[in-house]
Amino acid sequence: MLTIKKRRCALQILAVISVASLTACGPRGPRDLRKGERLTANGHYADAIPVLSDGVQLLSGAPAVVQATSWNLLGLAYHGAGQLDAASRAYLQALKLDRNLWAADYNLGCLRLEQTNFLAAIDYLTTYTTSHPKDVSGFLLLGRARLQFAMEHPGYERDKQLERERQLDNARLDFDYAEKLRGSAEACNALGLIELQRRIPGTEPVKTSIDYFKQALQHDPHYPPALLNLAIVLQRHSPKEALDTYREYLALQPSPPQTKEVEKLAHQLDLDLRATFVPRVAEHPSPAPVASNNLPAPQELPAPAENPAPKSTVPLVAKTTPPENSTPSPQFQPPPENPSASSGPPSQAPVQSRPANVTHANPNTNVIGSETSAVNPPEGKKKSLAQILNPINWFSSKSRKTNTTETIPMSEAIGIDRYTYPLPVTPIPGDRKLAEQLTSEGRQAEHQSNRAEAMRDYQEAVKADPTYFEPGLALGLSAIDAKDYPTALDALGQALTVDANSADARYAFAWVLGKRGYYQDAANELVKLLSVHPQEVRAHLLLGNFYADNLDQVKLARDEYSKALELIDPQSTQAAVLRAWLDQHP
Repeated sequence: MLTIKKRRCALQILAVISVASLTACGPRGPRDLRKGERLTANGHYADAIPVLSDGVQLLSGAPAVVQATSWNLLGLAYHGAGQLDAASRAYLQALKLDRNLWAADYNLGCLRLEQTNFLAAIDYLTTYTTSHPKDVSGFLLLGRARLQFAMEHPGYERDKQLERERQLDNARLDFDYAEKLRGSAEACNALGLIELQRRIPGTEPVKTSIDYFKQALQHDPHYPPALLNLAIVLQRHSPKEALDTYREYLALQPSPPQTKEVEKLAHQLDLDLRATFVPRVAEHPSPAPVASNNLPAPQELPAPAENPAPKSTVPLVAKTTPPENSTPSPQFQPPPENPSASSGPPSQAPVQSRPANVTHANPNTNVIGSETSAVNPPEGKKKSLAQILNPINWFSSKSRKTNTTETIPMSEAIGIDRYTYPLPVTPIPGDRKLAEQLTSEGRQAEHQSNRAEAMRDYQEAVKADPTYFEPGLALGLSAIDAKDYPTALDALGQALTVDANSADARYAFAWVLGKRGYYQDAANELVKLLSVHPQEVRAHLLLGNFYADNLDQVKLARDEYSKALELIDPQSTQAAVLRAWLDQHP
């Protein structure tokens, strides 16, 4: 109620000046009014009440206009102290003494709005705005009263429906007029809500409401009701944009009143987006749009759009062994080599974000996505991260070998589990200079084969500035090298909150998810990667592997392998293997 109270105080300052001019400065009554006004203006409502009460009594013989002003000021003190009934009596007494005291009409309109007596609020505020046609605050309050009445009276009977529609139409006129007088976030936000109140909502009202909410944010980018309402409406039509808007809302300071509920909603929406190949509308109910921070708790609204299509699911059935006499599925190119690591020989070719073609496969390498699946290097030589993950060393037509040196939990082997994504948190900028220094020290430690120290440096760099992308990616790749997959998932997830379009971070994140047995989530991440980087051959191949070997989606695997075949050298060994697999799976 801060906005309303500030407005009331401004009105009463003028009233007290008028009292002083009529009664002079000496008598105690006017002095009490001036003292009471100062206490009220400073928020000391309880202290102002006895002072103003004395003033009212002392001025009982003064002209009616002076008495009306003193009663109005006493009503304001009661109002601020939360004594609404006493405030109402004081305001009404003021109007009884002077029916033209517009300040009392305004204050009674505010009071009735707080008491949810919307029709009475409309009556008093209509009187006020009629005498003050240029006062934006009056029209905003009047429109708010009418909109709240319509929202809380759905009107199932014909007469009630007509009254509701009449109040909505009048509210639209009030907010339109207020917006023309002086543009504001509140007016545009309310106009967006009114669009959603139509009895038969459709595409056009929803689009119009979105435009209004965005216009409100042009007036005030941090206006909480508009941010929340925009996210709620977008959730049915553009879930990714809705999630971004929810996160903007959660980043507001001080925290808005619906923060806890929105955190849960955003987290569930994030999971829904990750759980479907084509983002669809979440099936859980959305909260109703809210009118203003100054209004009571949000009320239930009709659904702002048509019912969403049911969410499709992909069976989580895994192939643990290939069918007999079938060609093994082509295998993927794992994550990029950690550029900071220096142990072991370098990778055979650089990792390209958008490769025009692909290096020929090493005929002695059989990549199956396991760090032990490549041909063992000469004894005594430590394998580099590049060799462990086989970057650019693709697959051959040889039969795949089964890794017997590593035990994988059954839940990982069959891909039943789903990865639990952490709650979305908007990173807050920190000490970038310190983060850069720590990242540099981490790279030096890694060049010196001191992986543990390097990881500590990267972790400290991420803490120093969570918005710095480089240490998150470096920590994730180092953790992969150390087979510390939980740390890798956390670090790469953090990096993706900073740069969601990073092909290297997204690919490495998907690879680790697959390594942990979260095949469905890994596939979802690769779909996201390819939506931004459609020429990432390694992503097409890895996604095809998950579809073919772990998710029992042969048709989708064919699509991915076919796309990969279009991007690689048609004369290469891997192209021949891809064609052979596609021939085996028409």
